[in-house]
Order: sequence, then structure tokens, then C-alpha cells
Amino acid sequence: MGTEVKEKKKPLTRFGEFELLKAIAIVGLPTVHVMEMLSDYGYATDSVMKLKDQIIGLCAFGPSIFMMCMGFGIGGGKNQPDKIRKQGVQFILIGALLNILRFIIPGAVGSIVAEYKFLDFVDFSLQSDIYYFVGIFFLFYSLMLKLKIKTPDLISVCIVMLTANTILTPILHEHITNRYIASIVGNFAYVSDTSCFPLLSWAIFPSIGILLGEILKKSDEERRAVIMRTMLFASAAVFIAFVVFLKAYDQDVIRIFVSPLNAYITDLPNVVLLVSIALVLISLTYYLCKLIGASKFMEFMLRISTFIIPFYIIQWILVVWVSAVVGAIFPPSPVINPFWFILITVVFTALCIFVSTKFGMKIMKIVLKLTTPDKWFKKKKKKNK
Repeated sequence: MGTEVKEKKKPLTRFGEFELLKAIAIVGLPTVHVMEMLSDYGYATDSVMKLKDQIIGLCAFGPSIFMMCMGFGIGGGKNQPDKIRKQGVQFILIGALLNILRFIIPGAVGSIVAEYKFLDFVDFSLQSDIYYFVGIFFLFYSLMLKLKIKTPDLISVCIVMLTANTILTPILHEHITNRYIASIVGNFAYVSDTSCFPLLSWAIFPSIGILLGEILKKSDEERRAVIMRTMLFASAAVFIAFVVFLKAYDQDVIRIFVSPLNAYITDLPNVVLLVSIALVLISLTYYLCKLIGASKFMEFMLRISTFIIPFYIIQWILVVWVSAVVGAIFPPSPVINPFWFILITVVFTALCIFVSTKFGMKIMKIVLKLTTPDKWFKKKKKKNK
């Protein structure tokens, strides 16, 4: 009798580790944002609030990995300055569109039917956020391409920017007292705890991703395996050595590592820790994808990764709108315990996955139509004709 040999299925994508990590980072957002809303509106019990620091800490950890994966996506491609610049403008407009939907509209309605202060929501819409950062970074990167700055030199520029941000932080924090100006400036440099993704301190993450893209996309599978193995051990060694070093000087490693809502996010120790652990995870996910790269789970996660923009928009609108409605009807009271927090998070996440995967393409068409300036001008030209 002959023995049957089952042919091993090929992975669904060559660089599945980056797509998988992007999907995991985006799926975790409802958990973070539900926690923020429960805390802000006063509905979380003490037992839920004990989890706040760890969960909100994901705001630094998840986006840093996501930004590196985003940078990998454009690294190694034929990037033209004008094209990158247009994409940067579009991402800023996507951020503005999202803020109209999640802040301006509910803020206007809430100021009429409840006691919400509309100007607070205007302030929220100006604050540093992921899509504002991505847009501003693309504009910055288009300038670097225009100046023909190579990626290794780009990393050096980002380190200088990171250092400048550290120097500027106490100055800006002291002298910028107007909250609206602080929110706008916070998109570029750290001013206060609303400056979650300032360009000067966060540009290094997608820049490292771009470098990875340029290296890995030009490597064959054998060379790629060597790079991943080296990256795994080197990054783990740097992470362990740096933690030991910080502990030796009585530094609060956990606070430096996970908290984006303080000036530590502008410091070199935070960046070294986040980059090293991100590179470890990318390497480990590479080996994981060798095992599950052709699985149904991977297919499902790749689908989520395809519709990141719809997912991000939907989860924010859902969380903010529900919170605004509940906040207008029910007075603040700590009634949400860990069970209800988990249940609400699971329901919100499932709804976001369903809507984004089911209607993601239609949502994307609408979003891209509203945020592509070229199409606005074409419409005007047609009308003039």
C-alpha cells in the first residue's frame, strides 16, 4: 500500500506576521476605549478601575506595533513624494471626518438635549490621534523623500526629533496654557496628557517599520529566516539589558513601558523598550505564521486587517455615541463591574467586526470619496463645463 502525503498549504500572505499584528492591535481598541468612557463618565466600579492603568497602557503598546507595521507596508515600495503627500492629506481628512462623527455631532446634540459643553467636544476633535499622526507623518516622510534622505538617515533624524521633544516638553507644558492651542501643538510635540501621538516622539516607530520593509521585502525566505532569528535574540537581549539597567537606577520600568499619558512617552527609555518588545513580537509572530499561515483563523484576521479604517471609525462612533446617550440619561454611578465590562467589550468588538467585514468596502468607498481632494476639484470642473 502506498502512503499518502498531504501537501502543506501555503501561507495566505508572505508577510502575514505584520498583517496579523495590525489586526490584533486594531481589535483590541474597543477594550481600551470602553475603559476610557466608563472611567470618564463615572460608571466603573473600583474593581474595574484597578484594571485601568494596564488596559489604558495598551494605548502605547498597541499603536507602537501598529505604526511599525504601517511603516513596513510602505517600506521597500516605489514611494513618490507627491503620492505620499496626497496620502498624508487624506489621512488628516479621515481624522477630521471621524472627529465630526464621534465628537462634533454628539457634542452638538448633547449640548442641546443635555448639559454637555460643546466646546469640550471641539477640543477633543483637535487633539492628537492616530489618523492625525499618520497624516502628519506621511507629510513629513514625503519631505524626507523630496530631500532624498535615506531610511537609515531618517532613523537618525527621528532620534534627533525625539531628543528635541524631550527638551521642549517642560517648556511647552509651562507656557502653553490655552487648551485649544495645547491640543493643536500636541499633534507635533508633547504638551500635556492629551498629546498622545506627537510627531516628534512617535515618528521613529513607522520609520523603523519602513527600514524593516526595505530589508525584508528584498530578502529571500532563507535570508528572511536568518534576519528574524537575529532580530528576535538581539531585541530580547536589548529589552532585558535595558530593564536591568533601569531597575539598577530605581526607575519605574512598568510606568515607563506602558503609560502613554505622561511625559515618559517622549523619552528614549520608553522608545527603546517599546521598539525592542515590538521587534520580539514581530519575530515570534513570524514563526507563529509558519504554523497558522494557511488557517481559517489567519484568513479571518487578514480580512479584519483589510478593513482597518472602517473598524477604527465604527468602534469609535459606537463607543462615543453609546456613552453620550447613556451619560445624558443616567447620572454617574459606579455600576459596571468586571463582568459587565467584559460583556460590553465583547459585544462592541463583535459588532465592529461584523459591520466592518460585512460593509467595509462600502464604508471605504464613502470615506475615500469624502477625503480625496482631487475628486472634489474634478466635480467642480464637471459642473463648470
